[in-house]
Amino acid sequence: MREKRDFAKRSGAVESREVRKKYFLVYEGKNTEDIYFDGISEHRGEIGINPLIELVPIMRSYSEEGWSNPKKIVDRMRDNLQEAETGEISYQSLLDWIMEYLSEEDVIYKNRTAAAYVWSILQDICRDKLHVEVSNQVDDLSSVCSQIIDYLKEETKWNNIIKDVPLVIENRAITYDKSLDKICFVIDRDRESFVSKDGNDQYSYVLQACKENNYGFYLSNPCFEFWLLMHFDEVANLDAVKILENPKVSARHRYTEHELRRLLPGYSKSKYQVDKLIGSIGKAIQNEKLFCEDEEQLENTIGSRVGLLMEELIQ
Repeated sequence: MREKRDFAKRSGAVESREVRKKYFLVYEGKNTEDIYFDGISEHRGEIGINPLIELVPIMRSYSEEGWSNPKKIVDRMRDNLQEAETGEISYQSLLDWIMEYLSEEDVIYKNRTAAAYVWSILQDICRDKLHVEVSNQVDDLSSVCSQIIDYLKEETKWNNIIKDVPLVIENRAITYDKSLDKICFVIDRDRESFVSKDGNDQYSYVLQACKENNYGFYLSNPCFEFWLLMHFDEVANLDAVKILENPKVSARHRYTEHELRRLLPGYSKSKYQVDKLIGSIGKAIQNEKLFCEDEEQLENTIGSRVGLLMEELIQ
C-alpha cells in the first residue's frame, strides 16, 4: 500500500501554522470510494472540512490489486506501518515498489500483460537468483534493489527501464505519525468476502484490530452505495429487507446500486457525478442516524459509519 502522491505532503496551515492531522483513507473498493473522497477533497472548503485535516487516500500496490477482504487489507496496512516505523522491509514490499516505479515511469502503465510478465520475473529472481522467500526481510535495501534490477534488465533486455536505484526506494513509506494521524478503513459488510462464522470470525477480528490500533472503523452494511443513497431523502422509504440482503435485480446490478442509479442517473461504480452529492452531505449525515451506526450491531444490521467520519472531518 502507498500514499496517493497528490495528497501526500505534510504541511502547515497558513492561518495558524499548526501541523495538519492526516486522515489516511483505506478503501475496500477501488473506484467508488476513491471518486467520492476525491470529490470531498476538491470541495473541502464548500463542505467545511477542518483546515487542519489533510485527506490522504491509500492506493493498492500491485500484489494487492483485486483484494476485497477487509481482514487482509487491515493486516497488510498494519505490516506496512510496521515497516515504515522499523525500516525493516520485506522482499514483497520491495517488489511492489519496483512495480510502482515502473508504472509511474510508464514502462508498464495500464498494460496488464506487461505488468504480469514483470511481476512473474521479479518473483522468479527472488526464488532462483537470490534464493529468498518474498516474505523474508531485506538485509541491505539499496544493494538488493540494485541486484534485482540488474537481473530484471538481463531478463527483459530493457536496459534503461530504471536509471536511478534511489528513486525506486525513496519516499515509499507511508508518512504516518501515530501520535497525530488516523488510519481510516472505509469497508463494506460483504458476506461473501467478509466471513463471520465460528472458527473464522473476520468481522470480530477486524473490529478488534481497529480498536487495538486506534484505527477508524467506517463500515457500511451492506455496501458503500448505501451511504451514497443517504444523500437522498428517498432512502428512508427503501425496503430494509432488500437493502440488507442486497439481491441481484438484474444481471449486472444489485438492489442498492439499482436504487442509486434511479436517484443518481448515470451512476456506475467506476464513474459518477460526485458533484451532485456534495451539497447533500449534511443530509446524508442526518439520514445515517435513521439507521444503525453501532460498530457491533452493524455486523447484521443495515446502516453505516461513514457519516461519523464526515462529522469528524467537518468539526
